[in-house]
Amino acid sequence: MKRNRWIAAAFVFGFIGILSTRALAEETTVARTVPAAPEAAEPAVQEEEPEYAFGTAKSVDGDKLVINEFDYDTGEEKEAAYWVDSKTEYDNVASLKEIAIGDEVDIDYLVKDDKEVAVPIPAPKPGEGEEGE
Repeated sequence: MKRNRWIAAAFVFGFIGILSTRALAEETTVARTVPAAPEAAEPAVQEEEPEYAFGTAKSVDGDKLVINEFDYDTGEEKEAAYWVDSKTEYDNVASLKEIAIGDEVDIDYLVKDDKEVAVPIPAPKPGEGEEGE
């Protein structure tokens, strides 16, 4: 008989313990506050990773460079246009005007307003960058 009382008492205290733990957990959840966002914080700006293209210069017109490049999806050569702006950096040339038709060019570009805008444009001169020099 005493044994049954101990089992009943343990059951009651266990049940009370479980309920009080849940009640305390709910209180801490309700008591949590969300810190206010700092007013001076600026939104995080993700820098875009430039894409890469290379080919042979076909035409230069104002701020547009058209090259023949290999299209890996179709397996054929195609024409592609790239624009330059005031932020475009050039390697081995001072401006777009110095790129001659037939020059091999490498272009890193970002897509802005549905245009492929070049960042650095290296145009290696014949004999530059070859090993054994």
